This record gives sequence, C-alpha cells and structure tokens, in this order.
Amino acid sequence: MPATGSETATPSHALRVEIHRDIPELRDLWRNFQAVARGGPHDTWEWADAWARTAGKASAPLIAIGRDASGQILFLLPLTIRKRAGCDILEWLGAEQGNYTSGLFHPAAWTEQTLPRGKDLLARVLGALPRIDAVHLADQPLAIGNTLNPFARLPGIPAASEGHAFPLNAAWHKHFKESFSSHHRNNIRRSERQLGELGAVRFDVVEHGPVRSQVMDGIITEKRIWFADRGLPDCFANAAVREFFRLLVQIPDTDAGPAIRIFTLSVGDEIVATNLGLIYQNKFYGLIASTTAGPMRRHSPGRLLFLRLVEYLANEGIETLDCGAGEDLEKLRWCTQRRERWNAIVPVTAKGFVYAAALKSMLFIKRQIKQSPRLWNQVNRLRKWKSRFGASRPSAAADKRHSAVRVKA
Repeated sequence: MPATGSETATPSHALRVEIHRDIPELRDLWRNFQAVARGGPHDTWEWADAWARTAGKASAPLIAIGRDASGQILFLLPLTIRKRAGCDILEWLGAEQGNYTSGLFHPAAWTEQTLPRGKDLLARVLGALPRIDAVHLADQPLAIGNTLNPFARLPGIPAASEGHAFPLNAAWHKHFKESFSSHHRNNIRRSERQLGELGAVRFDVVEHGPVRSQVMDGIITEKRIWFADRGLPDCFANAAVREFFRLLVQIPDTDAGPAIRIFTLSVGDEIVATNLGLIYQNKFYGLIASTTAGPMRRHSPGRLLFLRLVEYLANEGIETLDCGAGEDLEKLRWCTQRRERWNAIVPVTAKGFVYAAALKSMLFIKRQIKQSPRLWNQVNRLRKWKSRFGASRPSAAADKRHSAVRVKA
C-alpha cells in the first residue's frame, strides 16, 4: 500500500514513519493491528472511519504508521491538521467525542527502551508530515495498559478532569454495598418501587437495526435538552456530530473492533433512561447517559439503569467499567481507579509559540476552576442563569417519538 510520505530510518533507531490519507484503504491493516495493539476504542479503524465520513469531513486524515526495520508496525496514530486561530495545529482525528485518545502501540515492541519516546518520537512523526505551527494532542492517557504512553513525556498540561473506572467481577455486589450507604441503596430500591407503580419496569439491551437508530435519536434529544437547561455547549447542535453517532451505533460487532452497547430502562412503553457505551479489549467505555425530560425523571431512573448494566456486564465477563472523565458524585462513588489524562502541547513555529502559550493558559484556568468545588459550583450556577435567556430548548416532538419506541427484551 503506497504511503504519501515517509521518514528515512536511522541506524540508531530503525524506525520508519509513513503517512496515509485513505482510511477505507487501511481497513484490513488497521484492524489487524488493533487486534494485537494497545490503545483505546477512539483509536480504532471503526471510530476513525465513522468520524471521517461525518463530523470529520472538513479535516483530512493523516494516519501515521511507524514500522521497524523488518516492516512490523510499532504504532498507528490517527491524526489531522486543523486551523485554529490562524495556525495549523496537529491534533487527534475524531477525539472530540471521546475521553481518551493515544494512538495504537504494539505492546511487545514498546518494552524496548531503545525506541524513541517523547520529543524524539514526535520529531520522527513531524518529519513525515506537512508543515505545522504547533501540536495539541488532547486528553491522552498517561498509561496505555500497563505501559507508559510513549508520548507521556511531551510538554503540556494535565487535563481538567481525570478518567474514572472500577473493576467488574463476581464481587460487584460487595463493591456496591461498600461504596454506597444503606440510605443510598434504600433510595434506589424506593425509586424502583415508585417506577413500578407507574408501569412494568424493564431493562433491555438494544440490538442493531431501526430501533437502535430511534433510541439514538432519543438520546440526542434528551442530551440537547439537558445541555440547554444547564447552559452548556451543545455538541449535538452540529448535524454532522448527530450523524456520527447515528452511524456509530450501527457498527457491527467484530472480534477486533469496538462493540457498541445501548442499554435502556423502560416503564411501560416509555424509555426513561438510556446508556450508550462500547466494549473494547474487554473493557466497557461509557459514552453517553441520558434520562427522560418527563416527570419520571424525579425517580432517578438513570441510577437504576446503571445498577442493572453493571450486573449485566459483570455476568458477561467484562473486566473493567470505565465511566470516562468528570466529577459526577455518583460516578466517583462507584469508581476506584483514576486514569490521568494529559494535553501534549508543543510549539513548532514562532506563530505556534504564541498559540501554545494561549492554549496552556486557557487550559490551566479551566483546570483550576474544575478542581475548585466553590468555583465550579459558581460556574454552573452562572450557566443555568444564562440558559434562562438563551436559545429555546429542542422540540419535545422527538421526546414523544422516543417514548413511543418499544424495545424487545
């Protein structure tokens, strides 16, 4: 397969970097490598292909593949160059809607200390790419599996929020009992009884097909209402992002790729809570959780749905549930593992130095606010106040369509 650019290997580090621009053409190579590599679901061919066909149409993909002297792939990095404030910035491809992006790395190869890391590795990649002003590789996990991320030593700043996860096994009941007070557990049981008085409570796993598309539309509508109520930026205002998720949920399950899961909790004929995530390398990564905007929301159906899906995934043999980034108190009670994330920011040109300095300042302020409960509460109050005078909420018509969806058990 011809590449559009390459860097000549040096004797000290037999590493050759190729740049590819055709994602469909890379399908077999990429999927074969992700079957043995370490990385996250946002680094897979399926995620990149869905993004490039929808929300990523405006940004040309630049897929960097590193090989050793024998031709074995050592890493695969889904990258792109975007215009930011008049600068050409190297970024991850399709990372905006994910919690982690790191690229894929061959686990055996990266135990070798002779391979370049940090700035040395980045220089090899940049040598094969078009000219840029700065690098911003956002929200990278500092560790990939049990290995330090080869880009972890790049200059930058910690992400505003860490990722959170917890192990899944037969002892999840014990973990739930130890993590939550008896009062909290009684509240969940009371919520289930109250919902049951309104109709039959049903937990479902939504299969591929038209129903999955309908449920995804319901998730989008509920999240748009949720964003509007809190004065938060609405990613789903972008039609291309909506299309990305509609395409993502129809990706077929394969051994090497991410397996999409949509869990729902229904009361009678109405879906009152939904949780979208994906399974990759025997871990479940949560993407979006939503609850009805209707009156049954006061019974906390999302909390009950999460408890049901924990039991389901534990029985399925999934080893870890990754809740993603954020400071939600319910999430923090469940999670026992922290996953540090890092924004690598490297200027290349004089113009890039200015951009990088401004970006670091902005991200530093954001982190300080989110790390301060007092400041974060003030920001959220201000957002809610502004939302009262902002754009109108999305139409409730889609809510009604969502409520009418029936999901077969």
